[in-house]
This record gives sequence, structure tokens and C-alpha cells, in this order.
Amino acid sequence: HFKGIRQEGALYIDKTRFMHDLESHRYAFFIRPRRFGKSCWISVLESYYGRHEADAFDAVFQGTDIGRAPTPDHSRHVVLRFNFSAFNNALETLEQNFESYCRIAFRSALAWHPDLFPEDVAKSLCAEPTINHKLMALFAHCRSHGIPLCNLIDEYDNFANTVLAERGADAYHSFTHGSGFYRSFFATLKAGAETDSVDRLFINRRLAGDDGRRHQRLQRRRQHQPAAGVQRTAGLHRGGSAANA
Repeated sequence: HFKGIRQEGALYIDKTRFMHDLESHRYAFFIRPRRFGKSCWISVLESYYGRHEADAFDAVFQGTDIGRAPTPDHSRHVVLRFNFSAFNNALETLEQNFESYCRIAFRSALAWHPDLFPEDVAKSLCAEPTINHKLMALFAHCRSHGIPLCNLIDEYDNFANTVLAERGADAYHSFTHGSGFYRSFFATLKAGAETDSVDRLFINRRLAGDDGRRHQRLQRRRQHQPAAGVQRTAGLHRGGSAANA
């Protein structure tokens, strides 16, 4: 987490100079390899744009490129952040787990700003039945009250790719196509962007080649997995020992 790195005085390679270019793109989609700092960059954006991080801004960004010349948009947004690697991705309960996780993230975002979302307003927004209904109600409220909203989505394809690799294309399509819940979620975000209810939207995912290699590893693992009740003796057949099998 960027804020933790800065507060602990740990080594941080400053990439905040890219914030100046990013300001010209209200909606951005990051594609990077694994271990390339995608999640850290999302936390940089949260610390930079987040209204709830305003008190720590000077300390966290001191000495960085963007800290020396911040843009007018810093520390003024309500940030709604999702990390879609943060919940159980079992297909049978996937939609339920997705809704539960999003409900917690939604409620937490409102709780940071009691001056913008008093108890009665927050209660009304959270009472909506699904995350899509909650988002639509939030978009309408922010638009009518002039509240800038920033959506950050980390690992947007994490659980979807896991389902694709482990359960196949039909299972994957069941929630990413047609009336699937995940497709509907992004359709709601798109509607918010089109009505200027969402001021900024940033999404990251792993490089496509990483997903393919992960799928290949899973396939190889399945091919070499012994059938139930069959003792692993392949190593012995190749002249190896049981410990090497």
C-alpha cells in the first residue's frame, strides 16, 4: 500500500510524474504484467484523489514529483475502490460473494464522508437491493449535489479468469455475457460515466499473456493429477524414487 510505504519510510520508486499525463484521461484502463505494481498504483490514486486522505496528503506525497506540483483535482473526490481478488471465487456462490463484498466496499466509502452522506442519506443508499441499484442511486445523488466521484477497480478480471481456467467458457460466459451480473455491473459504471456522474474511473488487469500461462499451468496440473485412489508411482516407473515423484 502506497500510504504505508511512505509512512514507514520504505523505498519507493517515484512514478508520480505520470499523474500529470493521467489527468487528461478521465477513464483509464491499465494492463501490466504480474508484479508490476498495479495494485500499488491504484493505492497511489486513492491517496491522491481521495478526499478522505486530504489530511495526510502533504506527508505522503512530500518529495514526490506530483507532491511538488499537485493538480487541482487532488484530495477532492469520494473514492469507491474495489479489489476483485478479495473474495471467494467459488462459482456456486460467486454472485452472492460478489454482492457481499461490494456492499461492504460501498458502505465503507460512504462512511468516510459523513458530511456528504449524513446517516439518513447513507442508510437510504445502502438499502438499495443490489450493488447496481446502489451505484445508480449514488450516481444520481453525486450528480445532483456536485460531488466528484472516483471509481478504482483493482484486479478487475481476477475471479473471472479463475472461473474460465478452472470451470470453462460456459461458466465464464454465465456471468460476463448477456444478463450476467458482472456484465451488468460494468454496464452500470458505463452509464455513470456517460452521465458524468463518475468523474474518474481507473481499472487495472494483468497482461493477457499472464492469463494464458496461468491457464496452461492449471491444465498441466490437471493432466498430471492422479485419479482418485491411485497411488502416485510415476517417478518409480521412470527410475526415480517415490520422494521425487
